[in-house]
This record gives sequence, C-alpha cells and structure tokens, in this order.
Amino acid sequence: MIELTEDIDKQDLLVYCRHLKQSHEELKEQYLKMEVMMHKMLQMTFGSKSERFIPNTAQLSLDIQIPQEPASCKIAEAKKVSYVKPAEPKKRDLSEMGKYLEKLPHFYETREPDPIPEGAIRIGEEKHELLECTPGKLFVRVVVIPKYKLPSKDNTTTTIIEAPAPEKPLFKCIAAPSVLAQILVDKYCDHLPLYRQAKRFERNGVSLPYNTIVEWTAKTVDLLSPLHIPLKKQILGSGYIHVDETRLKVLLGKESQKSKKLHDGFLWGYNDSINKLVFFDYQPGRGEKCTEGILKNFSGIIQTDGWHVYEKVAAKQKEITQICCLAHARRKFTEALPYDKERAEYALTKFNALYEIERNCKKDELPYEQIAQVRQDKAIPILNELHKWMLNEIKSLLPSSPMMSALRYNLERWDRLVYYVNDGKLQPDNNCIERSIRPIAVGRKNFLFAGSHKGAERLAMMYSLMCTCSMNNINPTEWLTDVITRINNYPMNKLHELLPNNWKSSFQETKITEAN
Repeated sequence: MIELTEDIDKQDLLVYCRHLKQSHEELKEQYLKMEVMMHKMLQMTFGSKSERFIPNTAQLSLDIQIPQEPASCKIAEAKKVSYVKPAEPKKRDLSEMGKYLEKLPHFYETREPDPIPEGAIRIGEEKHELLECTPGKLFVRVVVIPKYKLPSKDNTTTTIIEAPAPEKPLFKCIAAPSVLAQILVDKYCDHLPLYRQAKRFERNGVSLPYNTIVEWTAKTVDLLSPLHIPLKKQILGSGYIHVDETRLKVLLGKESQKSKKLHDGFLWGYNDSINKLVFFDYQPGRGEKCTEGILKNFSGIIQTDGWHVYEKVAAKQKEITQICCLAHARRKFTEALPYDKERAEYALTKFNALYEIERNCKKDELPYEQIAQVRQDKAIPILNELHKWMLNEIKSLLPSSPMMSALRYNLERWDRLVYYVNDGKLQPDNNCIERSIRPIAVGRKNFLFAGSHKGAERLAMMYSLMCTCSMNNINPTEWLTDVITRINNYPMNKLHELLPNNWKSSFQETKITEAN
C-alpha cells in the first residue's frame, strides 16, 4: 500500500488504483461465495428438495392490451347473468378398496335387538364393514410328535416310529423363521432399532430381553450372508451399473486408541437397473482403493456422479467406460437460479425438454432400440443447441459466479453426459441408485451409527437384500420367512435361486400350486 502525497507520480497512482480494483474484486468474490454457501444452507434446511423445473410458457405468450378508454355499456344490451348450481362431487370409487377388503379375513358379528318382541318376523339385514387392526402379537406353536413302538414279528427287536422334528434355523433358538424375519424387516426396512422393538414386545405382553434380540439378529444375518456373494456376482456380470456412495458413521471401541470414537465409513452402492439388483459394500473410506476391489473384474459401463475417484478407476481399467449423470448436471443450474435467473431458466428449460422425451418413452413402453432412435431424432438437437449456448455464455461470466461453476461442470463432462443417447438401455441419470440409497439416509436418523466395522458389513448386506426386494416388488417378510426356512439345507451352488429377483419366479409358483 502506498501513501497519498502531493508529490506522488502517475505510475504510483496507477499501481494504487489497480490495487484498489483488485481488492474490490476479491471482496466481491468472497461475498458472493458466502452468499452462495448461505443460500445452500437455507435451502437444505428449509427449502424444497425437488429439482424439477417446469417453465411457465403460458405467461410468456400472453398478449394483453389494455384499452385506452373504457368501453361504453348500455343497460338494455346487457346480457342476463344466470347462476348454475355446481354439480355434486362424484362419490369416491371404492372398487379398489373393495378388492383389497375381499382378500382380508372376515369375522362376523351379529347384533340382535334386545329384547326381540314375540311374533317379530325377520325381513332382512344390513351389513357394515369396518376395517380393524390388532397390534403385532406373538403366539407359541406347539408341535406334538407322537412316538410309536413297532415290535418285530418274533418280538426280538423294537422299532420306534415318529415324524421328523421341526428344523430350527438357529441352533437351540426358540424363535421361528417368521419372528426372525419380522425383526429384520422392522430393523432394515422400517428403520426400527432393536431397543424400540424390545419395548414394543413388552407393551404387547411379551418380555424379550434386548440382548436376546441382538443375538438373534446377528445370527440370522450371518445365516443369510452367503447370499451376498451370488448377488455381487450377478451385479458385476451385468455390463451396465450405477455407482454411488453414502456416509455411515461407525462406532469404534477396542479397534481405536480412543474409546467410543466415531469413524466416517461409507456404503458403496452398485445398482443394476436392467435386472433390478442392488449391492452395497461397506468400506472404511471414500478413496479410489475402496471401489477398485469391487470393480477390478468388471467390464462395461458405470454411471456415476462427478466424483473424481470414478474417473481415476475408469482411467486405470480400460474395460470400464464411465459416464456421468444428467440430474447432477441439471442440479448445478438449479443452484445458480437465484443468482442468474435468465441463463439458469434457459438451461433448465432445455433439461426439462430432455426429460420430457424420457417420460414419453417410458409412458409408451418403447423397446430399447426405439428409445435410442427417439433420442437420436429429438434429444441430440436439444443437446447440440445447449452445448453451443454454454460455449458462448462461459466467455462473459465472472470466474467465481455460480453460473460459471455450472457451465464449467457441464462442459468438462459433456461427452460423458450425452453418452446415454447412443443406447436405449442407458439411463440419462443416476437416480435409480439414489433411490436405493434413500432408505439408508432414513435409517441413519434412527440408529445414528453402526456399532462396529462388522456391524456395518452386516448392514450393507441386509440393505442389499431389502432394496433388491423393493425393486422387484417382493414382500420382504414373506421372502425372508421362506429363505430362513430353506437356506440351511439349500445347495451352495444354487444359492442364487434364493435371491429376490429369482425367488419371485421359482418359489411363488410352487406356493400357488401347493395352495391349489
């Protein structure tokens, strides 16, 4: 900094002015960054999570002209105003509810007038259906196995005849498969921690010790753990998967120098949207080595967000092609909307047109070949126009503006963002793995952290199976009850038949046949 004096020369004055201008730009840039951070924090706390942009083109096309002078009005020429009573709202169609009620067990109760006068003749009846529920209850199923003695003809030997005893899924465990399945579903689908389940059992009159429920859960998850290997094999056997990761806090006890230290671990998700499979793998970190082990034998396309780790993995393994997510690219313009409305709305309108093409293809249930052709005819012109606009606009923006950040993000990944138009099997975004990760985020708010690295691995395996059930519209309670019953005696080389996507075709048909 120089001092302003009377004998200051021109060169020093220019340097001083340049310094002031630079300081002003730095302060402006810092202020803009703080404003963006504040807006993001408020949006995350109070704002809407939806990123869909619907342009209101109707307002832009209105051509309203206000007359200079009010029009003259004569009473004789005025039309009579008539008021029409609005029609009564249509009654709700209960056909769907009726179909649902027919499947439920019915218990009949007859209420007779008290007293019934002598000589009264019954002329009819009215039926009132009420949907009732009772809290989950436990009951004891007692299996009685009679024993028979069969002496030989010469009475020298005796044979004892009895039916086989019911096989228990866990050694010396009184819990039947239905109870074990319900505990797992409550924990991993409904995000109900085990201590809350113990309290609920207690309210219903059954006192199950908390430690007992914890032991049952751990042993049942270990019983199901062999299914994780064929699930991983099927996922990696696909040529197209979505990859993402989410944070999971892990409580470290004896494993760390400090007692009860929280560690930031990660659940890495791998989603096969074509075959409807999800695989989660727990890793203690978020680095490149944490996903290399899973993808080392994979060959095909991975679709990811903009995390640089995936780019490094694809660069090392030539068999992997990495493409990016259109939803993450659109999100950058959504974040820039409050600061540069005109440019952001233009870009979001183009993204909306691209997604409208995808919605129409899904609505018409087009095969993959036709989807690719529709994208070539309709999506590519929109993408070319958007790309040209980005290259032109990036020349006139401040380096620190949110719009510059959005344009730079898109242009750096442009070839990987538009790759999906070449194949109808590919999705434009990574939303399918985002939907699979969403239950984990809900669970974190309930159980807060995993108790150990081993517990985090169990969590990853159970979320893999439960999310696969959800993608295939399988009732997880029915699936778990059946699999827990069968898995002990099932051949190891056929365990893939017990996975939710195969169980639907293999076992439900058998179940229906047996019922008939």
